[in-house]
Amino acid sequence: MNLKSSRKRLLLTFLIFSCYIGYSYSVQENNVVAGKSAAMANTSVTLTDVWSIYNNQAGLGYIQNITIGAFHQSGFVKEQNLQGIAFALPTKTGTIGASYSYYGYSQYNEMQAGIAFGRSFTKYFSLGIQINYLHTQIAGNYGNASSVNFELGILSQPIDNLLIGAHVYNPSRSKMGEEKMPTIYNLGISYLFSDKVLFAIGTEKDLDHEAIFKAGLDYKLIEFVSLQAGISTNPSKYSFGIGFHYKSIDANVGFLKHQTLGFTPSFTLSYGF
Repeated sequence: MNLKSSRKRLLLTFLIFSCYIGYSYSVQENNVVAGKSAAMANTSVTLTDVWSIYNNQAGLGYIQNITIGAFHQSGFVKEQNLQGIAFALPTKTGTIGASYSYYGYSQYNEMQAGIAFGRSFTKYFSLGIQINYLHTQIAGNYGNASSVNFELGILSQPIDNLLIGAHVYNPSRSKMGEEKMPTIYNLGISYLFSDKVLFAIGTEKDLDHEAIFKAGLDYKLIEFVSLQAGISTNPSKYSFGIGFHYKSIDANVGFLKHQTLGFTPSFTLSYGF
């Protein structure tokens, strides 16, 4: 084997390893997709929009219009980029949702496709469920693997302006090949102090990692512009972002700052019919 070939193999190994680390990080926080939730330090379990399909499917039950959306999250290197789409279709019995996300690049990538259903039984209570198909591919002779898992969510509004949400990802402890995929629990509370200020707190627990505590704020600056900020622990991270809202169009940009690795930007765009 010549030196040039050895360098190529070393580079490929490094990129695959870095993507694996990045994906483990993103799966551990599998709701870091929407710009708004990323800007609010991932305090997204009580948000009710098309991105509920990634954060808490119970939120789909409150969607009133057909909505489509796309997102892009930049990794610390371009091989760690994550992007995807979301779709929500309200019906008389509840809201049907679909999602697709892709992580990585040609030499190493992971795909997840999901079908979801959320239903509100009253304005005070809703439930949601999603089934996911996941596929991992590594170039060369490393092979690929596929798996199926599911997730569940619940939302409650015991009093006006107060929302309590809970969500679990992969409660069945499904595996990808021989490796167990993470099981992640999310619990959060948000309160709408006025038509301008939303404050949210939450905790996230991967069964194999320490709990994460987080808090986020959404502030409506003017009619079409909102600002977000947040903080979370384990490790310490700070976030901020801005949203633009015009008629049925919503665009959000969020930045999550890791204390060592730097900023991770996220962008989302959605449209309601």
